[in-house]
Amino acid sequence: MLFLMSISLWIVFTSSSTDAFEAWYKGNSFFMVIGKHMIYMILAVVVCVLVSLVPLRVFRHFAPHLLILSVIPLVLVPFFGATLNDATRHLVIFGISFQPSELVRLTLINFTASRLRFKDGQHATPRNFFIIFVPAILICGVIAKDNISTAAILGAVVYIMALIGGANRIWMRRLFFGAIGGLVLLIIVMAIIPSTKDNDGNRLATGTARIERFVAQFGKPINKETYKHVNGVDQQIVAAQKAIANSHFIGTGLGKSEMRHGMLPEAFSDFVFSIIIEEGGILAAMAVILAYLALFFAAGGIGRKTTSVYQTLLVLGIGLIITLQAILHMMINVQLFPITGQNLPFISRGGSSYIVTGMYFGILLAVSKRNQERINKHLAEVSGNSAVVPEVVPEIEEIDNSIAQNKYE
Repeated sequence: MLFLMSISLWIVFTSSSTDAFEAWYKGNSFFMVIGKHMIYMILAVVVCVLVSLVPLRVFRHFAPHLLILSVIPLVLVPFFGATLNDATRHLVIFGISFQPSELVRLTLINFTASRLRFKDGQHATPRNFFIIFVPAILICGVIAKDNISTAAILGAVVYIMALIGGANRIWMRRLFFGAIGGLVLLIIVMAIIPSTKDNDGNRLATGTARIERFVAQFGKPINKETYKHVNGVDQQIVAAQKAIANSHFIGTGLGKSEMRHGMLPEAFSDFVFSIIIEEGGILAAMAVILAYLALFFAAGGIGRKTTSVYQTLLVLGIGLIITLQAILHMMINVQLFPITGQNLPFISRGGSSYIVTGMYFGILLAVSKRNQERINKHLAEVSGNSAVVPEVVPEIEEIDNSIAQNKYE
């Protein structure tokens, strides 16, 4: 977490220099942009600590309520949301921009884990399948209106959680083949609908245009011929590749990026990985990749140590949502996937996304802390010093599972 934040501080400062100078020309502080980002970083740490102190049974017990509360602002976005880059994803409350889809991802993962916690067969019923996937599909549908990639990642995470959690196999297969059919239908529709420029407002046609440009640019070398179109319709694709080419494997050095000076739009968020490569070279890129892989395996290690199905699936979902988003962001930046608008978790400049990621880490810390408390209690009991170890309150699901097991014995 601290490593990613240190990378974030460096790369946001260097990639936001154009915005910083613009703010300075308008009479504001040169450090206003990076200062705002640092405030979000501090808030993320505070949120992380506070969330880690909340008993996990609270998240489990109030999972449906938290999901409903987070869905309300998501539903309001199409009607009252602010439009940025031709996409309506944010609500502005008292001058503060907030992206409801970020919070909904966390609450939906928490809700899914809570519905799959039982070991008595209840988790595998068709009824439980629909309780999980009806809201999941509706939520992903709302998000997909302006951000198909986010909806796809969230849907994939929920499906993987349900698959590992033992949801009804028959309906899981039906959902899988239904999703494949829907994807084929979407491809056909996108092939029929004429592509448009990104600023025409039609998100489906915009997506078609981006895929067409991705295919057209894929595999092209970055030279003077392609670089001359850096300010055309392929600006983001070409500029991102030019930034990577500028690195010459060793990087240009901190603060020496060429493409950050207005040539690469969203250099501080959607294309921050390109700037990392440009300034830090292949070693910096590998360090970031390894950091996310380490985070994923650390989450897996935490999940394996817990005796709670709910906690295991919750940690799995968090590890997946962060890692998949990071992988997609990097693939877009190196031209292995069409542009979709995914930031790099805990590195890209952001507000609500940064704070919600802090919540993710807070939950990971809470589960890890509970694992350690249980291990310490067991060691103390073995050594005969149980009196000095705080009592670990069992999770509600653990009590429910023990009752269910006694029922069938």
